[in-house]
Amino acid sequence: MGILPHIKHVSQPVPETIYGYVSAQSQGGVPVTEAEDIDRQSPKAFHAAPSALDRAKEQAERAGLSVIAESRLGFAVSGPKEAYEELTGGRIEPFEALQRVQGGRARYVTHLDIVGEGQPEEPGVGATGSGSPIEAVVLDQPRTPMRLSPTAQPPNVAKYHLRLPGDVAMLLGASLAHRQGQVGGGVRVAMVDTGQYAHTYFMLHDYQVEPTVAVVPGTNPAEDPVGHGTGESANIFAVAPGAVLFPYRASSTNGLLTSAMPGFLRAKQDRPQIITNSWGGDLPYPPHGPLPAAFRPWAAEILDAVEQGIVVVFSAGNGHFSTEPQVPGVIAAGGVFAGPELELRASDYASGYASPWFPDVIVPTVSGLVGMMPRAQYLMLPIPPGCEIDISESQASDGEFPDPPDGTLRDDGWALFSGTSAAAPQIAGAAAVLLGFRPELTPEQVTEALCMTATDITSGHNSPRFNAQARPGRDEATGYGLVNVGAALAYVRDRF
Repeated sequence: MGILPHIKHVSQPVPETIYGYVSAQSQGGVPVTEAEDIDRQSPKAFHAAPSALDRAKEQAERAGLSVIAESRLGFAVSGPKEAYEELTGGRIEPFEALQRVQGGRARYVTHLDIVGEGQPEEPGVGATGSGSPIEAVVLDQPRTPMRLSPTAQPPNVAKYHLRLPGDVAMLLGASLAHRQGQVGGGVRVAMVDTGQYAHTYFMLHDYQVEPTVAVVPGTNPAEDPVGHGTGESANIFAVAPGAVLFPYRASSTNGLLTSAMPGFLRAKQDRPQIITNSWGGDLPYPPHGPLPAAFRPWAAEILDAVEQGIVVVFSAGNGHFSTEPQVPGVIAAGGVFAGPELELRASDYASGYASPWFPDVIVPTVSGLVGMMPRAQYLMLPIPPGCEIDISESQASDGEFPDPPDGTLRDDGWALFSGTSAAAPQIAGAAAVLLGFRPELTPEQVTEALCMTATDITSGHNSPRFNAQARPGRDEATGYGLVNVGAALAYVRDRF
């Protein structure tokens, strides 16, 4: 199921603060929003001349926008709707689109568009007119954390699940690397998500978590209302206990991921070695045309991060069809389920497909450990007590695929969940182990090592939306297979 046609003229109020992106005039002469075959060009073609970038920032700030983060292509901004309307000459209007959200459900979500004379027809994209140092203005659209959907010691529950760090480290082959002293020591891993709560679990294990950067003004960097970022970040340390986590809270006061891509730019600006992202959008599948113009600037920014030597990981999705994991150079994280007898099969909760926009790209690239439908209650993860996930997973779900509670309490700071949101930080942890051993590795070499040594998965199928069957070799169900950190480390030692 994809997105239904947009429903315009809704009565939803426009937020006081809107987040977006300004694409500065590219040196290559072609705006990134109009570029074709973006994967076949270096992002350098879309780099802005310093003078153009400065003039673009000056024009945006004069209109009333604040610059959050900047890159060589453009910059993320925030401000009231009046500032965007002043900059573009258009007007901001809300519309609703059916979108797959948390828990695998679909509901109408409010988006924003720039409309009016001289504005592109692409939803969420605006223009400033000829002669401007600004090529395009793009509004950030709602993203979804990729999951279905205290004490330092986790509770005992009857439902089959894996525990961190031990079970995940063992099944991903990381225990062997740890015994060899390779724990990703000091590798800087940025995670853009709903926030990071100081759970006692992280303190007990002496994991290194840097202070959270709150991207949305006025939000508390110490809070994680949903619990998604806190819980999924534990997967990084299960694989790379010596890594250093740099959390970026890209959520609003109530936990909605309202500034995911500005958060990505803010993280990229700080030059980590790895950026892991457990979120994405949802578009119709198969799509009805080329890559939408509203997503091309983001794709270029992701390409630019890879070109700078940053390993970028995105969740493949939980039945979602997202643009981010399709960008060439990104490690798209799929899902493999390890059962009670350690039998391995493709997770039917994870997305997987051949990209219709980027030749030779298959999502996922490789896979981590992910549960099964209906809610992928699979990993026991630490979360803020009483947060949204703590409550929801402790309750039974109804609907087409009912599921009993996970066995935890609604306020105990623990819950069973996973999704490809868990696979992405697991794979980020695997990359951290390799970079801890050889810091000079390029993103391409890290990807090669993980792909060439992954455990091939030959049974099961992925999400019913795509229904790809696992088979020998690379496939759309699990990519190259389940990551094997110990084997990847040996590959790096022998080849690089």
